[in-house]
Amino acid sequence: MIHAYVLIEAEPTRVQELVQELADMQLDGSVIKEVHAVVGRFDLVAFVESPDLQSLGN
Repeated sequence: MIHAYVLIEAEPTRVQELVQELADMQLDGSVIKEVHAVVGRFDLVAFVESPDLQSLGN
């Protein structure tokens, strides 16, 4: 199992909306386990779980 943290830049007015959208998103072979709004250069951090690197890249 591969785990990855994906750093996301977003429009400030859409951050809360994107937290929910990403949590509900269906991915091919990967699962978004958690999404957090953060402060700094990036606006969101998503924790993703994939069976392998190829699935993570898709």
